[in-house]
Amino acid sequence: MPPPTPNHAILNGLNDAQRRAVTSDAATVAILAGPGSGKTHTLTARVVWLIDHMGIRPEDVIVATFTVKAAREMKERIGKALGNGRENKLILGTFHSVARRYLAAYGRHIGLSQKFGIADAGDSRAIIKRICERLQLAVDPAGALAWISKKKAKGSEAASKSARQQASKVAGLQELETCYREYQKHLETSNLLDYDDLLVSCVDLLRRFPSCVSNIQTVLIDEYQDTNGIQYDLMKLFAQHRLRITTVGDPDQSIYGWRSAEIRNLWKLLREFPETDEISLEENYRSSQSILDLSLQVIKQDQKRYKKILKPTHNKGSRPVLRQLKSASAEADWIVSEIKRVLIMSGTMLTHNDVAILLRSAALSRHIETSLGKAGIPYRMVGGKKFYERPEIRTLVDYLRVIHQPETNDALARILNVPGRGIGDGTIKGLLNEAETSSLSVWAVLSKHCRGDRTAKTKIPKPTEQRLSGGLLRPLNDIRRQIGEASGPNGTPFGLVEMINQLLAKLDFQKHLQKAYPDPEDHAQRWANVQEFLGLAAEFVRDMDRSEEDFLPEIEGLAQTREVEALPRFLANVSLAADAQTKGDGEETQPVVTISTIHAAKGLEWPIVFVPAVYDGSIPHTRADDGDEERRLLYVAMTRAQSLLYLSCPLFSANGNGERNKLSPFVDPVKDSFMKKGPCLDRPVMSEIARILRRKLPPEESIYKGIPAMFSLEDNLFPVDPEEAKQEPKHGFGRGDSRLGEDASRAKRPRLHGPTAGPDNGEEVAWKQYTTTMEQASTFTVAAAALPGFMNVGAHQAAITAANVAAQATQKVEKNKPATNKRPPDQKSIMGFVRTKSGSARLPESPPQPKPNNPAPARSAFGIQPQAAPAQQAIAPDLAGHKLGAGKLMTRPSVPSEEGMVRKQYACFSSSPPRPAAAEDAQHEENSAADPEDDNEPPPEPTRPAACLHLTTSALPKGFGGGLRRPLGLGRENITPIQRLRKPFKPLTMSRP
Repeated sequence: MPPPTPNHAILNGLNDAQRRAVTSDAATVAILAGPGSGKTHTLTARVVWLIDHMGIRPEDVIVATFTVKAAREMKERIGKALGNGRENKLILGTFHSVARRYLAAYGRHIGLSQKFGIADAGDSRAIIKRICERLQLAVDPAGALAWISKKKAKGSEAASKSARQQASKVAGLQELETCYREYQKHLETSNLLDYDDLLVSCVDLLRRFPSCVSNIQTVLIDEYQDTNGIQYDLMKLFAQHRLRITTVGDPDQSIYGWRSAEIRNLWKLLREFPETDEISLEENYRSSQSILDLSLQVIKQDQKRYKKILKPTHNKGSRPVLRQLKSASAEADWIVSEIKRVLIMSGTMLTHNDVAILLRSAALSRHIETSLGKAGIPYRMVGGKKFYERPEIRTLVDYLRVIHQPETNDALARILNVPGRGIGDGTIKGLLNEAETSSLSVWAVLSKHCRGDRTAKTKIPKPTEQRLSGGLLRPLNDIRRQIGEASGPNGTPFGLVEMINQLLAKLDFQKHLQKAYPDPEDHAQRWANVQEFLGLAAEFVRDMDRSEEDFLPEIEGLAQTREVEALPRFLANVSLAADAQTKGDGEETQPVVTISTIHAAKGLEWPIVFVPAVYDGSIPHTRADDGDEERRLLYVAMTRAQSLLYLSCPLFSANGNGERNKLSPFVDPVKDSFMKKGPCLDRPVMSEIARILRRKLPPEESIYKGIPAMFSLEDNLFPVDPEEAKQEPKHGFGRGDSRLGEDASRAKRPRLHGPTAGPDNGEEVAWKQYTTTMEQASTFTVAAAALPGFMNVGAHQAAITAANVAAQATQKVEKNKPATNKRPPDQKSIMGFVRTKSGSARLPESPPQPKPNNPAPARSAFGIQPQAAPAQQAIAPDLAGHKLGAGKLMTRPSVPSEEGMVRKQYACFSSSPPRPAAAEDAQHEENSAADPEDDNEPPPEPTRPAACLHLTTSALPKGFGGGLRRPLGLGRENITPIQRLRKPFKPLTMSRP
């Protein structure tokens, strides 16, 4: 019979598994908590139980989390349960903040200066870049920094030894090792520790001086699945005297392998501590049963995972949706339409704050942001520029860092010309290189140069030297002097807020902002940020005076250094809290949709979650090395949803014109378990959502009063299968302004002639739920040939038109009958050019029929090409052979003659005059002598300049036979085609008297 469970207020409301985890007497407890199983509540209750029931002092408990936000939340919960401010005595914080507290107290035992600083990510990148340039290392600075970070995160001596052995074999790693040594040397010279060094140095401290943690009774670790090697070592060293460890985590949510997280740490813990009490929290209080079932189907594909299940506490709920869209833009438009539909159908129960769009990578947000902006839906991007990264705040922090620690070269380099002092980038770069090669700090180089003790190798003009001395060195030295005087026994207090105000006055910082940012609204907002920074400093000082949480308990026989100055503690808080926004920062005055990466959304939840772009290449990502971690990432995204979960996949990567996407291999095996379109949001579905969220659903009457006219109540604005929509139009019913994307567009009126709005242009009818008679024309039947006595309308109309034209032509001929068709005497007959050897003209056997000027018969409204009617003579037989009389030819415009002007005779040009009569007669006599058969022919008529057209052989109809005589001047004698092209162009000239 199990022992009775003790009564304690903290145990109220816990289920059996949670209660067992809280009250376990085992030295090592591993709590495997799935998503939404109440792990934070369980860990908080465990801390309170150990202090109140087990009698452990709060100062003997270490609680390590992974984010500043989680640490703050846990501290508030523990404070409410413990009372009397006992939560301030806990050693609670992130791994880095706890390590920093131990290094500040005992770091001098391992040779660490009391005033060590923390190099942030920007400092590390700048240092690595300068080292690679100075030593001409053939390595990428970003890649070198990542390699150094992973090397430090390994944590074990065996891993470091293996890395050194590998580096001796591979030439590329030798350069990385060189970069690593130079980087560490620079940090040591500048008295800096980077984020990884905080953990490495703390491990070194606790190994060499284990008495630093001799008071620690128990250690509790949150998000244990995300620990790396050095953090695992640190956890064991914290608990090395009592070996009481409690871990809370979920191996299925280990998604930080790219930051050296080791999912194998759970098995390592179970192997090294075989008496560990394993407790699984399987009851999920967040999501509906349908969401949990599908999430488990996805994660169970990993056969190597730790076997555990999730038990829903809610009803089945609406099934998750897997929607396929034509393109990424159509996908974004569908997300917007579904957000509108859900919010309208919920009345006032749901707002934009309840919606999250989770992305595998931030680059996927472009189409979504565009569609949200067009629809007027407010949104926020998680992971935007943080408060301490804003330029004006970063500048003030750098000034404070230089005041506290002048040897910080990179911080000093960033403020040398802020405000402007006439120092260029080349001078700053030269000072940095000179300082590194001379084993001096930039502050020392400048101070000695301005005092005359040492001349800098870098050229510094005299005016610049004066501005540096009077505007930078002297003001900062004055502030440092006041800090030193305030720390004396009889010194005047000099607080942190007063220090910042004095710094702003000496720099005339507000004027600098006005000059650097001329826009009044811009510099006003930046000055408001400066005032917020002052408020943060004042709040920090108040909290520091009220509590002593940064002070570790005294250890007998081990001296501890106490930080009494506010500035170093404030700077450490700024560096380690860089991932937390300031109070109120990022909070919106109106509800907004959240767009976030999946990594940033871990630990959060929303009633409605969209996960777009679930195709192979996005998740799993093309650059991902661990496919199992990518599957866990999708599992994390799916389990953020409480009531409605939407997954979507565009068929094509770039607006329907790019490469075809393939559904994610994690989703493809279970795609039949998803709904193909959004659920019907009727009253039962919305009531179930309200039960899951524990909210009140407005009355049905008030909901339907708020629905706009012609609004689509179903997810029918986009085709379920975009490929089928190309052959069969989809009909829906919705308001005109809700037709989003190319899938819902249509023509205002069907076209009867020309190209119709069909599958080729991707349009579909989205304005009615029925088909008209003409739209069913494809099902009609017609006779294969025209029936006797009948003709179609088109043929009948053509016959009537032809008859009318013929009648009008007949009347015109009768009217003009007296007119003669004789050629003018000065015009040569065309038969003079087209002749056979016998002299008789040969006509083509079948002259081409003139094409009517009528347009081609259009397709009928039935979509069938009209068939030609039987051969019927539309023109009377007596009119068929009628020839139209020749009308009066257009006369050539008269040109004023110039007497005495000699003209060149070119018959092929309209401007040439006819040949003289003497030359014409001589030519005729030669032709007669050569061909006696031509004697009987009438003499050739003189040529006449063309009135409007030039005669060419290419315009003659086919079939006129050979014997063509080319116009004069266009012969081919002695000129081949290629020679004609090569001849230079010679413009025509006219000789004038």
